[in-house]
Amino acid sequence: MLLESCAVAITGVLGGGLINALADALPSRQPLRMPQYADGRRRPTLAWLGIGAFMFNLRRLPEPSADELGTTSLSSGPGGALLSWRYPLTEIASALLMLLFYADIRDEAALLSTATLFKFAYAALLVLITVIDLEHRRIPFALALPLGALALIDAALIPVSEPGTLSAAIGGLTGFALFYVAYLGGVMFARMLNRNRGKPLAGGALGFGDVVLMAAVGLIVGFPGILLAITFSIFAGAAGAIAVVCARFVKTGSYQPFAKIPYGPFIVGSAVFVLLIAN
Repeated sequence: MLLESCAVAITGVLGGGLINALADALPSRQPLRMPQYADGRRRPTLAWLGIGAFMFNLRRLPEPSADELGTTSLSSGPGGALLSWRYPLTEIASALLMLLFYADIRDEAALLSTATLFKFAYAALLVLITVIDLEHRRIPFALALPLGALALIDAALIPVSEPGTLSAAIGGLTGFALFYVAYLGGVMFARMLNRNRGKPLAGGALGFGDVVLMAAVGLIVGFPGILLAITFSIFAGAAGAIAVVCARFVKTGSYQPFAKIPYGPFIVGSAVFVLLIAN
């Protein structure tokens, strides 16, 4: 059991390194590349993983020489580019989520079983979506759609586990329909506000990427699990919005109404909650 847990943790950390690389490349539609600092310089081998960079004091490199500066487009000032905390935290989150998913199904599935591999894939995609939404305020369809397709394949290949194909399909349709209605309501509300405000409010509380993501979550957790996921995401999102407003007020001393926050992490949290607690 200990060896299996260690193997899962290592897989999660390595997967987190790949997630970091994809989070750097996908939003700007760039190809995958070797790990780099923000100034474009390659990170040494020990710093390929964020955890290694922090452990071996390679969060930044010495100031580049004149020749190195000539090959980079950005100078980060004294001490070189500072590696963000996002890198080790993503690797840790990936490992923890894979460990939780594996612990949840360990009595029913072997380490290299199909069910376990699907759960690891869910963990990786959910963490990647969270990172991109937090940093760029958007959920790429290139991630949400494959997540939903993966859930359908999972339901078809492993019919003895929940949800079944029919339950997954109903869950996906329910998630899409309810969140699409909320999305349209948010757009209409924003338009109404724009008529009375000098500063326009773009879009609504939800983006269409949130709608597609909730549909994918419905395919993963099935019906009626999607109803619990939606309820959880609503309450978690409300609590998160209140916390953000309070934090901004403490920091700036002013109240910012209708300030947008990324909703994807709350949808992801609802999926994890249902998978680990409710199923």
